[in-house]
Amino acid sequence: MKRIMILLLIMLPVFCFSQEKNWNLNGYVKDLYMYYHPEQTPVRPILQDLHSNTIHNRLNFNWYPSDKISFSAGMRNRLIMGNLVSDIPNYQSSIDVDNGYLNLSWVSAQSDHWFLHTIIDRAYLDFTQGTWQFRIGRQRINWGINKVWNPNDVFNSFSYFDFDYEERPGSDAVKIQHYTGVTSSVELVFKMGDSYHEMAMAAMYRFSHWNYDFQMISGWVGNDYMIGGGWTGAIMGGGFRGEITYFKPLPNNHNSFETSVVSVSYDYTLQNNLFLSIEGLFNSAGTREKAGNTNLLFNQDLSAKQLSRAKYSLFAQISYPITPLLTASISSIVNPSDHSSYLSPNITYSLSQNMEFMLTTQLFFGTPGSEFGDIGQLAFARIRWSF
Repeated sequence: MKRIMILLLIMLPVFCFSQEKNWNLNGYVKDLYMYYHPEQTPVRPILQDLHSNTIHNRLNFNWYPSDKISFSAGMRNRLIMGNLVSDIPNYQSSIDVDNGYLNLSWVSAQSDHWFLHTIIDRAYLDFTQGTWQFRIGRQRINWGINKVWNPNDVFNSFSYFDFDYEERPGSDAVKIQHYTGVTSSVELVFKMGDSYHEMAMAAMYRFSHWNYDFQMISGWVGNDYMIGGGWTGAIMGGGFRGEITYFKPLPNNHNSFETSVVSVSYDYTLQNNLFLSIEGLFNSAGTREKAGNTNLLFNQDLSAKQLSRAKYSLFAQISYPITPLLTASISSIVNPSDHSSYLSPNITYSLSQNMEFMLTTQLFFGTPGSEFGDIGQLAFARIRWSF
């Protein structure tokens, strides 16, 4: 199946060149350097700083054979180098992960200090007829509302700390959407899997009322039944958003647990363009004790029901455009129970219309055994060219 998908991606552009221009191809090339000072040594008795350099190419292909049918595909190619590859056991296998029904991830070349990894994270066919839309294949099922924590994003959860993956992961799924009005719709999604705990089926209803946009979700996700909802609106000129999801284990399922997850956010832009944002997370199954290392660098399997091991988490961000080309920001996450924290200053500079340079750090603080205390400090430099 993987060979068929690759062949399809190669042949479609060739076919389109001989046809009327009804396709487009875009993407980017990024070079990301990472320096990592771990709080605890991952493999050796002596603490060693780690580094990596990632050359990341993305291709997005869209084909429109008619006004009702379209095909989209997206591919990530990453050349990862450095002692992070050579000194961390099984680091390559932690990258070469595909949580979809089809395994469209592979390493095509490698050595002791580098490897080339490719994954197809989008490949779907879309058909629209009137107020109905049908989509099948690997796609992004984006039900999340907030910026940091998304309890409603039950199909493909993502980590806020993975800032270099803007597109976010996709799911191998069938989606049917019916637009019941100008601002309302019903969506039904079935996610494919090898077993029931990898599958999901859920529905969402969107509507507007009182100048707010609401959504209601319900269904079965893996080992749990779930029900929830969210909203988007405004209070005093600022954006006010929230999500809540309740998870209940399937009957006779002892590998899951009951929990309610809630996230609420508010953001406001001042007249001088200073942007302020706050967000909070509550997980009824979380702990008020030390939350433990969440293994942020290697965790590829996140869940909407456990976005954090802590019962409470707080986020804040300040962003300001110093010039039209230069933007500075700083963001922070705090676990008020075990007093661990995360801090990330960031500077982004636009070198040209399609080229950008960024400097950022991810600084984790806390006592041993706390949520962020055993991770360490990371620094990144990235240049990106889009085409």
